Amino acid sequence: MPVIKTIGNGKNPDVIVIGGGVIGLATSYELSRLETRVVNVFARSADAEGASLAAGAMLGAFGEITADDGEPERPELEFRIEAQRRYPDWLAGICDCAGTSVHQNEGTFIVGNNDGLRDDASIHRMKEEADRYQETAVWVAPRDVPGLMPSRSHFPHSCLHLANEHSVDSAELIGALRHCLASFPVYRHVDDSVVGAYQQGKDWVVKLRGGGSLAAHSLVLCAGSRSFDFLSDDIRIAAGLPKMFFGKGVSCLVTNAPPILQTIRTPNRAFACGAHVVPRSGDHLYIGATNCLSVDENKERGFQPGELHNLFDEVIHQINTDIRCSTIEHIRVGHRPIATTRHPLLGKTSMAGLFVATGTYRNGVLMAPLVSEIVAAEVLGRVSPVRNIFAIGSRENGGGKPDFTTVAQIGIRDIIAFLHEPGGYLPYDRAGELEKYVRILFEMSVSENGRYADLRDEIRQRLREAPLNETMHKLFYDIVDQAN
Repeated sequence: MPVIKTIGNGKNPDVIVIGGGVIGLATSYELSRLETRVVNVFARSADAEGASLAAGAMLGAFGEITADDGEPERPELEFRIEAQRRYPDWLAGICDCAGTSVHQNEGTFIVGNNDGLRDDASIHRMKEEADRYQETAVWVAPRDVPGLMPSRSHFPHSCLHLANEHSVDSAELIGALRHCLASFPVYRHVDDSVVGAYQQGKDWVVKLRGGGSLAAHSLVLCAGSRSFDFLSDDIRIAAGLPKMFFGKGVSCLVTNAPPILQTIRTPNRAFACGAHVVPRSGDHLYIGATNCLSVDENKERGFQPGELHNLFDEVIHQINTDIRCSTIEHIRVGHRPIATTRHPLLGKTSMAGLFVATGTYRNGVLMAPLVSEIVAAEVLGRVSPVRNIFAIGSRENGGGKPDFTTVAQIGIRDIIAFLHEPGGYLPYDRAGELEKYVRILFEMSVSENGRYADLRDEIRQRLREAPLNETMHKLFYDIVDQAN
């Protein structure tokens, strides 16, 4: 029998929530607001690697659209739109509760230039969808975009202003949520890491790294890409949960930057969320962000010089050349959670008392108001006023995977775009890498039992397990490494 760590008056908490990012805090806030006793477990020491703090926190319902999005993606788009429309009231309630403010920035300029091979198609798709939902989207001349001062070789061919695409300072949002939660007598934070979770009778038991355990009838996993690390494979499978991956993102906060008063960003491209600069409090400017799909959190810790080079080359040349003179204050690394279904995972699982809120990828801060409302309602057995389109086993999360041809087509196309960054030429030794890549693929295609037969089988298995176009990014390096 485990040692159960008592909470408050000696009774077990009603709900344990694992995770201290925006989703975990927002879920704890919604449950506490509904007078549910909550124990929220997260280690403050892990903040530096959190996806929420590293995020640009752009509330971009339309700015995330790409030319590749089809009708199957419409439910998620409408979910983002609804979250965006609810955000002002939700954020105001948190600020009132916390007695503090959160820096906000109104409006976003989307810029497309010749470096983005699919920029034009994606920007026009954004305009079409914004018009469809009667949201303000206006074409703007590049010279009329405040703060846009790209190099002459990267001058935009089109600019779109989305008046309702706001952003927030994610660090201040996290601070406000923590202050607000501290005011609820039903809430308690446990500053520790979780090393395991399992079901015992009708309760869920959570083992802590610092020793001892917690137990509650309900457990909510909101720890981003590490949400399922605490479960055995048998429990994960029994709960109907897919495997989790993450997109590693490197971002920076700079000072002494040129005056940029609204978000300026390019469309999503080359596996990432485009180049973007976002005004933050205290005259800080957020610069983001890279993206690399992976599964090994420890291997992807920290940042590489090449990631920073790519990041700054894009924003300096494509957004404002004066950024080159700014001062780097913070470099942040975050792991955006993504499931093999590509959609968020919300609500109850196949195991009684186990709930999840993860897989939000680049939209966790935006989706937080709806995610927390849905999950809290399901934990309490209530009917949520918001339909959970991302329920485990739903159409979006029922296990349907894109066909291999589609994954390869988009992935290979994005590899070519990726190889052209930064500056439109092939930097470093990517010409040599491309030569190795094509040579190995050719040998695999013509030789059934050649020296790369095992590699071919490994690639097939990985694409079956993770049929995501981002998988191609990681495979590129793995294949090239075979030739070294």
